[in-house]
Amino acid sequence: IGGTVMNLHLQLILPSLFLPLMLSLALVGWSRGHPRLVWALPLIWLPCLFWLVGGPKVAPEEANDWLWPLAIVSAGLGFVLAQRPRASAGVQTGLLALALLAMSWPVLRYQPALGLALELTVVVAGGAVLFFNTPASRAAAPALALAVSAGGLGLVTALDGSLLVGQLAIALASVTGAFALFELYKRLSISALGLAELVPLVQIYLALLLIARVYAEIPLASSALLLAAPLLGLLPRSRFAVLGSVASVAGALAWVLLSADSSSYY
Repeated sequence: IGGTVMNLHLQLILPSLFLPLMLSLALVGWSRGHPRLVWALPLIWLPCLFWLVGGPKVAPEEANDWLWPLAIVSAGLGFVLAQRPRASAGVQTGLLALALLAMSWPVLRYQPALGLALELTVVVAGGAVLFFNTPASRAAAPALALAVSAGGLGLVTALDGSLLVGQLAIALASVTGAFALFELYKRLSISALGLAELVPLVQIYLALLLIARVYAEIPLASSALLLAAPLLGLLPRSRFAVLGSVASVAGALAWVLLSADSSSYY
């Protein structure tokens, strides 16, 4: 029994923690001589995704089947439009809107709801605020802020009943792990990443947040706080802006613990 439990723990931890963290450390080393390699950051999340949900499906059947094309297209657009930030922001916002609509379409198709449409609009608006403020962002610890936000999303979702989405979010947090550790080492004074390079990861984060809200039915208050977490950590210029992410995540966790009566699984 002990061996079975250990194997189960390894199956849970390897794809969501160790694998993305090791790939993140490798990318940090490779990108020292080739800075543009940081655009591959969202791509190292894909092995974790495929480990957890299976290989890529050409014809998406579930909401999480849209995650891998979203990651690839967003990273490609970010790389190609790196010198045109306004155009990149507009295209990334449109991509986010299309991806979220596709992911929520099974629900919208059979149960049209004004509330869900409004929530989709709010998430897209939050993404647009981040994307269009990318050129002006001077966040000292963007990787740490996103890691805190994604880690919080993973914990909230796992506690509320969806282990799969929780693992995917923890893996997303681990992808930025090496860069977050560098920011901590530099005492939140400098980062090896800019917000522009994190935009594809923000896309994945917002998509996972939508899946958690629509299919795992995490509380609306927790969803709102988790939407605010990256905004508070990535937009202000203060070196301590990440504390805003920490506070939002703590609030989201507290809320889900206080209302821990959900039995929804995805």
